[in-house]
Amino acid sequence: MNDASIDIELVVREVLAQLAALPDKGRGARDEGRGAKNEGLGTSVPSEVGSRQSAVGGQSPSNEQLGTLTVTSRVVTMNDVGGRLDSIRRVVVSRQSVVTPAVRDELLRRGIALEQADSLKDRAAPVRLALMTAGTDFDMATLVAALGREGFRVEPSASDCLIAAIDTLAGEVSKPDTLGVLVTPHAAAGVCLANRLSGVRAVSGVDAPAVAAASAAVGGNLLVADPRAGSFFQLKQAITEFARGGVRSCPEVFRKRLA
Repeated sequence: MNDASIDIELVVREVLAQLAALPDKGRGARDEGRGAKNEGLGTSVPSEVGSRQSAVGGQSPSNEQLGTLTVTSRVVTMNDVGGRLDSIRRVVVSRQSVVTPAVRDELLRRGIALEQADSLKDRAAPVRLALMTAGTDFDMATLVAALGREGFRVEPSASDCLIAAIDTLAGEVSKPDTLGVLVTPHAAAGVCLANRLSGVRAVSGVDAPAVAAASAAVGGNLLVADPRAGSFFQLKQAITEFARGGVRSCPEVFRKRLA
């Protein structure tokens, strides 16, 4: 059996356990014990790094730029952290989350701390997502529900006009704690039009790691995504990664042109 099949089997076991189990203090105690055993993951992080990273959510610079990755999934798999660990020094999950063995092993290998938070919602600043469709009959209801389960405040709307949708979102992203998402088959035109407006820094794509990297590089505040470019899961993950970075400031080097 190869490593991929082993990882899948472990994920399936953890998911089934999470879904089937009733509250079990014994399991919690075992998890705490296992967490204590892995406590060494966090001992190598200098205290000054901890002070810089005390806010798990919050305003820019993004958590990942500061070395902290917050994962809100109930079952944390390699799909949640893959491609996002290069500059990370600690990963924060909910105390109720199940972290798969493959993820724990990868964090150990990299020397990354694993921290459990009693309430991620209490520690993370809320992100409001102004989510719009333009020129598509894409059904937003399922997407809005999925993003809501990730803890985001989603305000959906639709427009028949690409230009009008972009103008509306430009106004939305100027508000505090707000990011914009435009779902449209005209993604290339959408990005070009959006980036001609003052204060808008649009990025495009449905590949989650690429979207996260592009957003961090330019302080992205508007994601333009073509729903035909990937699966529903890829679209949802790309928007989730974009939103998890929080409201980013424009990098100083680009401020004269992009701010």
